[in-house]
Amino acid sequence: MHKILKKRLPWQIKAFTLLESLVTLFVLSFLTLLLSGAVEKTFDSVKETLFWLQFEQIYRDTQKLSATRQSQMTLDVTSTVTNGYTSPALPETVTALEPKHIVFDSAGGNSSLAKIQFQTADKLVTYQLYLGSGNYKKSETSRLHSP
Repeated sequence: MHKILKKRLPWQIKAFTLLESLVTLFVLSFLTLLLSGAVEKTFDSVKETLFWLQFEQIYRDTQKLSATRQSQMTLDVTSTVTNGYTSPALPETVTALEPKHIVFDSAGGNSSLAKIQFQTADKLVTYQLYLGSGNYKKSETSRLHSP
């Protein structure tokens, strides 16, 4: 038996066919779209966590600034959060339920038992302020139904 070896012509290149290329492109596109939703949700979660940390920091900073300066300071929670010096951006997934204006006296204590509430897609975050001390209690309540 003789094996006949075919010689390749210069224009014959071994490669994917058009159909194989399209199937590969479809599978990669599908996987990319599938993963992009999970990645976007993770980014939103990280942005929310960073905002909570920034909010708690600006709350403590406002308290310290009012005590250090021996003057009243106000922390405004509306569509933004600001104490006049710092304004962390609210993520798109977080909204303040109602505007609050927390006044810190010259000793650093607040004169409000206010609840500051933020709504996200899957939970309600509440900061219960304590009178005088400037301390707070954070609680998170999961939503029972989807929007």
